[in-house]
Amino acid sequence: MTAELRVTAERGAAAGRRTAIGRVATAAGILSAGAIALGSVVAALGYAGLAGEPFSPLNHWISELGQVGVSTRSSAFNVALVVAGIGFMVFIAGLALTSSSRLRWAFGPIGVVAGLGGTLVGIFPMNHAAEHVAAASTFFNLGWIAAGLASVGFLTSRDERFPRWLAAVGAITVACFIAFLVELRVDDVVRAKMTPTGAITGRPDVWVAPILEWSVLIGIMAWTLLVSLTWRRALGRRPTIEARTAGVPR
Repeated sequence: MTAELRVTAERGAAAGRRTAIGRVATAAGILSAGAIALGSVVAALGYAGLAGEPFSPLNHWISELGQVGVSTRSSAFNVALVVAGIGFMVFIAGLALTSSSRLRWAFGPIGVVAGLGGTLVGIFPMNHAAEHVAAASTFFNLGWIAAGLASVGFLTSRDERFPRWLAAVGAITVACFIAFLVELRVDDVVRAKMTPTGAITGRPDVWVAPILEWSVLIGIMAWTLLVSLTWRRALGRRPTIEARTAGVPR
């Protein structure tokens, strides 16, 4: 085999690996978004709080859906969180492994740790206060960095798989994360309404912090789903994209 044929074969094999990684990663991303959406709806429909109130994203925290002993379908929600977290880890790892952006070395590891935090939120629901807060903090403090850096990569790497409008979705998602993190620091209602046992007293009808928390979850799942679907469409309709990205001559 000549050197030229050997290089062509190696590049072809690399393109094949990228395609295989893409199919797994996109399936994981779609599963992640679907799991959390289904788990949230199932748990919310069966929810009755300590005061007998129905669940509302306007004044209930996400984690209340997984509170054992209060949420009647807490198991369904917590399992969904575990599945969603693992799916996100596989998705963001695959995105980093197939990206040509130098930022992949940052958003890949950061995203995997953020996804691990999300998984641990399901393993340690709010009944386990210390572990739950640590896991949730990991997700909320790192998730926006991963999505933001990956979105910047869509703009700078000229990757044909991802149209630039995905970066706008990423920017909106990052804004939701930052708004929520800031709100937690400036909103006295957050501290005043939480008791040491985790119960919430005098719950407002409309509570900004939980609303922003829900915007974060919806944002990151929408970003993950749209990136996955766009990537998967590129794999199905234009298989040569992976070959070109890997450097295989057309």
